[in-house]
Amino acid sequence: MLNTTFIDDMCSRRAQARKYMVSCSASHGQENPQTLIDLLNEALATELICVLRNKAHYYASHGFPSPDEDVKLADAEYMEYANQDQKHVDQIAERITQLGGHADFNPAILGQRGYSDYTSSGSPLDTLNEDLIAGRIVVDIFNEMIRFIGRRDLITRTLLERIVEQKEEHATQLMARIQALRITPPARVATMRAAS
Repeated sequence: MLNTTFIDDMCSRRAQARKYMVSCSASHGQENPQTLIDLLNEALATELICVLRNKAHYYASHGFPSPDEDVKLADAEYMEYANQDQKHVDQIAERITQLGGHADFNPAILGQRGYSDYTSSGSPLDTLNEDLIAGRIVVDIFNEMIRFIGRRDLITRTLLERIVEQKEEHATQLMARIQALRITPPARVATMRAAS
C-alpha cells in the first residue's frame, strides 16, 4: 500500500521550500553564500535519505525470490541507485565546503531537512511505486532550487542539473519496471512464486 501521508506531507514541504526560496531572494538582493549552503544542506539530507532507502530496498528485495526478470532487474538497480546517490552526497558535501560552509550529516535532522522519505514497503510493486513518487518529488524540489539559483552560481546549478538528469533516468527505469509488473497476470506471479 502506498504511503499517502508522505505524499501529502511532501506537498506542504514543497510549498515551504518555494516560500523559503522566494523570501531569501527578496531579502538578499546580492548573492548570499549562506543561502546556497542552506539549500545544499537540504539537498544533502535528501540524497542521504535516498541512499538509505535504496539500500534498504535492495536488501529487502532479496525476500522476494522470483524468476521474474523485471523483479530481478529492479533488485539490482536499487544498489546502483544507492551508489549514484552516494556520489551525489559526496559532490554536494564538497560543494558546501567550497562555499565555506559545513556539510551537515546530523542524522537527527535528516528527516526534517530532506525532501525524500524513508519507506520500506511490502510488495515489489508498492516499493517501486513509492520510489517513483519520491524520485519525482526530489526532481521537482531540485528543479525549484535550480530556478532559484539561476545564474548566481553556475557550478552549483550545474551540479544540481546533473543530479536531476540522473534522477529522471531512474524514474524512466522505475516506470518501465512498474509497467512490466502491472501487466503480469496475477496467476503467473503466483505460479512463479510457488515454483521458486
